This record gives sequence, C-alpha cells and structure tokens, in this order.
Amino acid sequence: MGVNWALQTLIATLGFISSIWLANYVVLALLAYVTGGRRPRKIEPNDWPCVSIHVPVYNERYVVRRLLDAIINLDYPREKIQVVVIDDSTDDTSEIIEEFLQANPDKGIEFVHMRRSSRKGFKAGALQEALKVTRGDFIAVFDADFVPPRDFLKRVLPYLLADERVGAVQVRWDHLNRNDSTLTRGQALNLDLHFEVEQRARSCAGLFLNFNGTAGVWRRQCIEQSGGWRQFLAEDLELSVRAYMRGWRIVYLAEPSCPGEVPPQMEAAKRQQYRWAYGAIEVGKAHLLNVIRSRMPLASKLQVLLHATRHIPYLLFLVALLLTPLAVLLGLPSGGILASASWALITGFVVTTSLGLRRLKELPDMVIFVTSMTLNNARAVLEAIIGLRRGFMRTPKFGEGDWRRKRYVLPLDLQSYVELSLGTVSLATSFFAFLRGLHGYVLYTFIAGVSLLYAGVLSVVHAPKSKAPERNLRMRLLRWAIFSMLAIALISSVYGYSQTYYRLDVASSYLVRGASTSDANEMVSYIERALELIPPEGNPVWIFPTPRTDFSLIRSDLARLREEAKALAYEGRGSPTYQQGVDQIKDSLKLIKDQVMEAAAFYFVSPQALLFSAIWLTALVVLIRLYVKVRNESGGSGEGD
Repeated sequence: MGVNWALQTLIATLGFISSIWLANYVVLALLAYVTGGRRPRKIEPNDWPCVSIHVPVYNERYVVRRLLDAIINLDYPREKIQVVVIDDSTDDTSEIIEEFLQANPDKGIEFVHMRRSSRKGFKAGALQEALKVTRGDFIAVFDADFVPPRDFLKRVLPYLLADERVGAVQVRWDHLNRNDSTLTRGQALNLDLHFEVEQRARSCAGLFLNFNGTAGVWRRQCIEQSGGWRQFLAEDLELSVRAYMRGWRIVYLAEPSCPGEVPPQMEAAKRQQYRWAYGAIEVGKAHLLNVIRSRMPLASKLQVLLHATRHIPYLLFLVALLLTPLAVLLGLPSGGILASASWALITGFVVTTSLGLRRLKELPDMVIFVTSMTLNNARAVLEAIIGLRRGFMRTPKFGEGDWRRKRYVLPLDLQSYVELSLGTVSLATSFFAFLRGLHGYVLYTFIAGVSLLYAGVLSVVHAPKSKAPERNLRMRLLRWAIFSMLAIALISSVYGYSQTYYRLDVASSYLVRGASTSDANEMVSYIERALELIPPEGNPVWIFPTPRTDFSLIRSDLARLREEAKALAYEGRGSPTYQQGVDQIKDSLKLIKDQVMEAAAFYFVSPQALLFSAIWLTALVVLIRLYVKVRNESGGSGEGD
C-alpha cells in the first residue's frame, strides 16, 4: 500500500510541477492580450547611424548568397552599412561568398570577410571576433538562413534611438518553409507562440525577455558593457541575462517580421531543440543564483527562472511516462496525471486561440512535434544538469528545393530507435490502460506513443540514402529486422497480457463481486469462476515465492472459502451465524483479491520474462548498431564536404 501510494503521488507530483510552466504560459497569454497594443517609443532620426551587420557562417552553401542579396538590397544609406561575415566554413561556402563579393564590388557597402583558423567558441566566438573590426554603434545579427526585409533597419533602429537603455530589439520570426510538411508546421506554430505570446507579453509588460540569436539589432555599448559574447550553447540567452542584470532592456517588435527556415529534417529539428534545451539549462546553472540576488524586479526574476528552466517539464514527463506502465499494472488511480495532461492540452488550445481561430488547424501538428521531443529534450536537460559538455552542433539549412538531395542531411542517430521503442511501449501502455478502465493514463500515453513513433519513423525516413545497391539492400533488411523486433515486442506484450495478467485481472473482478454480495450461493459461483482463471502451480512467476504471491496458497484459501460459503448456503439465511460468516468471507475475498493482483505484477519480472527481454534488447541493440553503421558509412557526417 505504501509503495502504491508513493508511486501514485510521484506521478501526480511530476504532472503538477510541470503545470507551473503551463500556468505561466496562460498568464503571459493574458498579458499579451491586455497589453499587446503597447509599442515602445521610437524616434525617426535626421541622420541615420552607422550599422554593422554580423553574419556568422559555417557551411551554408545553400542560403548564404540569398542573405547577402537581401543585405545589399536593404533600404538604408550605403555608406552607413558595414557587413562582417565571420566564416568558419570547411566546404565551398567560402568560395561562394568570395564570388558574391567579386560580382558586387560597387554597391557602396563595406564588406569584411573574416576567416578564422579554428571554430573556437563556435557562434559566440565568431560574434566576439567580429567586434574587433566593427565600426558601427549598432549591430544587426542574422543567421545565414534568414532574409531581412528591405526596410528592416529603418523600422528597427528608431526604437533603439528613442531610449538609451534599450540594449537590443528582437523582431518576430516568420517562416519561409512553414507549409512544407507537418514537421515544419508544428515547429512554426511552436515558435509563433513563443514570439506572439511570450515575447510580446514580456516586452509590453516591461519584463525580462531574451534575444533569440538572429533577426535583431544590438546596441554595441550594451554588448561591451555586459561583457561581450561568451561560449555558451545559448549565447543569445546568456548575453541577454547579463545585459538585463546591468540595467539594459530588450524590446520585441511584431513588425517588421524576418523570415527564416525551420528544419525540414527530423534529425535537424532534434539537434536544434537539443541545443536550445541544453543551452537554457547551462545558462540557468551559470546565472540563476546571481539573478535571485540581484535587484531585478521580482516578476522579471521569475521570468528568467521559468525561461531558463522551461525544458525541465520534458524530463519530468519522461520520468512519468516511464513509471506509467507500472502504475497501470498496479491499477493505480489516474486522476492526478489526467488533470495535468488535460491542463496541458487546454493550455495549448487556449494559447493557440489567442493567435486566431484559423491557427487551431496547426495545433495537432504542434502537439505531436512538441511531444515528439520528449526523449530528445529530456536527454539535453539531464546532460546539462550533470555537466556533460557537447560541442556546438549546427542546424543544417537547405534553402529552396528538395532538401533530401542536398549535402548536410544528417545521418541517423541511435536515439531514433530508442524513440521507436519508447513509443511502442507507450502505445502498449495506453492499450492496457484502456482495457483496465484507467482512462486517465490512456490520454497522454497514446499521444506520447504516437509522437515518439512519429519522431523515430520520420528520422529513419529522412536519413540519407546510400547510393550503393548492396548497402541499400543491407539497410532494407536491417530496417525490416528492427521493425520486426519492435512488432514482436508489441505482439508478445499483448499476448502475454491476455494470457496472464488479464486472466488474473478478470479473476480479481470476480473476487470483488463475491465480496460485494451477501448471497452465499453467488459467492460460491464467483469463487469458482476465479479459481478457473488462477494458475494451479505453486508460483510459476517468481523464484522467491511469498505467502502473498504463492498461487497454491491463494487457491487453497479460495477453496476453503468456497466450502464455507457452500455450508452457509446450506444453512440458509435464517441461520444465526449466516450474516457473520458472510461478512468474514467478504473480508477474506478482499484480502485475496489484493494478493492476486500483487502476484500478477510478478509476471513481468519473472525469470522467463527477464530472459526474453534481455535477449530481445541485445538483439535489437546489435541490429540498430549495424544499421547505424551502414547508414553512416553511406550517408556521411552531414556537416558538408
């Protein structure tokens, strides 16, 4: 009883803690609605200031020319623009940049093409290096896949010129490939909610908000006084926190928007999400104590805290998901976690509706995408917490056209098959929970199962294909072998459930009915039905039987109670000992019902089940490693040539 209560409480607590971030989302949605019409002050200057545009580049052959074309077409005094391209490329991106500069020598814009000898500091290191040659008082930052509109600078700079304490202006991201697939639509809506709800609300209410790494303009003085760019995976958030603690403000503009790409490949989307999740936790570890001790307003402290830890619910949800099969086996009530899962869906619906009813059609895409990142982002959070350092992994950009035929397509990751396995287990758990009437577990395990399978399958489908026929054949055979292993696990679990746990579950229901009647003849009937389903062996499921889980003892007790019930039925209801005897049998049946269900759980940790699971898992890991090896040998590293 104590273990059951502890497990039920733990799952409900995990859901409740996750709801804190959801509640903050609702608060921000209300703030965005109430204060959304407010805009910061702006001043139109008589003489436009000098602006340096920083473009960090690493293997961007498909998009860098498009960005440079957009920059030279900006509606801004040419002599006031300096473009600093910090190029760490190892492929032909550098040649493409040089060809562009040679083809456009007389545009009146100063171009600086910096080549670094190493990728030290990655993007943060590149931006810090660019400061050495920067001559502008204001610095616009664009990732290579973004395309600023012609009037970008003239519409953004007036907000910086109007208030000397505004350290940066972040504009809303738009999405060039939004409607390419369910994957891109899900990511696009997720980002829209971040900008149009979180960033809009925080900006209008004067709370902390972060620079998003691209499509914004910094005041150079703010960067330098705050200590410059530092080597963090989320260098944008890290600098934002330091700037805010020094008294600077960052404001958000919904217009103009700046379009960019969202990753069309699942592995690329997971890589981007991993970097954002890891980076946020890394920033939290570095600065949250200083934020708490600072003189920052309490509301802004809370927003820094919630923003830096916003990916922790992924880890909490993963733990709850892993504990749910045991909760279903034990038949624990699901009200607590059902409330949290329902609250999450209601929050998504309400917040999405705040952007307009037409956006609801994209809500299923976003729910599946966000949930599909459960394992990926939980892993990032855990690795960031324990300090497992990873290098900066760029998100590949593909530009226009069919991305599948281009370089930079990422190879398959072992994590994808873990997602397939976890998705299969989650769907099986949903099925078992439905059979047992535990409908609260059904809701989120079904969504999680579908989403994790979506992530795993899409990763396999999107992975680069080998051009060698023999490798294609080997990959197809290995792929079918892996899917067969997953199917075997699903079929075996369903069959095993129906032949073991389900029979005992039905037997326990007969015992419950027997304990709820006061008719001795009905008691006899229910006990006999239960005996037909309970195994005759002493204890076929565990090598260390106990009196509470030994089926021979359970059957013996039931047989004794059956005979006692028959004797009471023979005596009749008029007997003075009838009611007392019936009550005693009722109490015994309730106790035996608990013993039966306790014994049932041991089926899943029996020597046979453990041996089968070990063999199955070993075979699956071997097949996955072989598949990944063949796929990676033929698909390359995904980082360019």
